[in-house]
Amino acid sequence: MKKAFLILLVIICLGVAVWNAYLLFTNQTDPLIGWIILAISMGVLCWNISVLRAYRIRTGTVVAVFIIIALIAMTVSAFAGIEPFAEIKDSLVFKVTGLFAVGEDAAAQRTVRATINAFNQGRGDRLADLTTSAVREELMGVYGWGVLLGGVQIVDYDLSILRGSEEWPVGTCEIRVRGGLKTVFGVEVYDEVFFVTNVGDDWIVTNMLSYSDYQRR
Repeated sequence: MKKAFLILLVIICLGVAVWNAYLLFTNQTDPLIGWIILAISMGVLCWNISVLRAYRIRTGTVVAVFIIIALIAMTVSAFAGIEPFAEIKDSLVFKVTGLFAVGEDAAAQRTVRATINAFNQGRGDRLADLTTSAVREELMGVYGWGVLLGGVQIVDYDLSILRGSEEWPVGTCEIRVRGGLKTVFGVEVYDEVFFVTNVGDDWIVTNMLSYSDYQRR
């Protein structure tokens, strides 16, 4: 019983140290308090490990228990909406569901992804096949030569369907693109809605709207 308690204490101290280090380096806690908690948790952790050695408990046992508890804790945190685990969960769900997506909605998503790739590469010729002239001018014109020089890119983005092809209006998908806009000055939030329309046998991006403006419609 005492061994189990000591192993659990090691895991708790390690978890507190890792979580507090994350809060410190992301500036989400008071630096003084954060460093004090981190120092105490590391001190207790070192003492606890020295005590465990006397019981000849294998390191593999401690690691295995820690991994299991950590996975359970992260899973619970993700579904409880605790960041950054909730964001990671949403990203994984999107990517997994995207693998099994079929039909027109999937085709529309592929068009948006191809449009972003062409934008990132400064491929105005490719954008001409994927978008209307107005959208192409907006994509290439807003950031000008920065696109052609590789200075502006849409990065780390996720796609989610707000309204699919089976909903009104028929033959149109409204896809939200959430990610970052990378420039020479850093990365800023990018949150746009791409309107993708089925024209003949092809899907093209016919309009773009910021998500905040989309919500106000």
